[in-house]
Amino acid sequence: MLDRVVAKARDQEVFSREDTPTEQRVEAAFLYHAGLSYRRVERVVGRSYEAVRQWYHRLAHLFDPDPDYHSTVAIDETKLKVEEMEVYVWAAVDVETFEVIHIEVSPGRSDLDALLFVKQVLKRCRGEPVVLVDRGPWYNWALDDLDLCDSRRETWGERSLVEAWFGLLKYRTRLFYSRFPHHSSWKSVDRWVKAFAAFHNAII
Repeated sequence: MLDRVVAKARDQEVFSREDTPTEQRVEAAFLYHAGLSYRRVERVVGRSYEAVRQWYHRLAHLFDPDPDYHSTVAIDETKLKVEEMEVYVWAAVDVETFEVIHIEVSPGRSDLDALLFVKQVLKRCRGEPVVLVDRGPWYNWALDDLDLCDSRRETWGERSLVEAWFGLLKYRTRLFYSRFPHHSSWKSVDRWVKAFAAFHNAII
């Protein structure tokens, strides 16, 4: 799999120079995704903290899933603390493959946030998937009033798989002592979780 990522990175010219081999950059990104901090990866690969951070984010798009058939999709949201504010992470997971179909971060949790997220999820799905959500009222507009797709409200059942994925995400962020690095914003957290989801999809 690493060879495939290296080949895609070279084909798309993700890095303009090979002063550091692309193989080493991809390896560093996977080490970080696996749980090592930027500082620890820095010591392993012999490159700076900032270089490792940039590699991780520049490689993540190579793992974005193409639109595909998903019969059942679980959607949920959770809170993360960034500096002194809380943001919401929205995720959609295929309950059969555990693939993250889409993920976004927003500063709030409103009917509009839910609507925009559901629309983005459906753009990434061929066919007509069944969407599973909890009983949060912010989903009413998208799924009940506008009736964008077939949907089902569940507290447990298959929908709990997206909560399991949030468990992986929160385990990873605990290495930040429940906080993201200093000076993070909700937009930088959005970039980070998208990269995390992309690497998750690459290794499942």
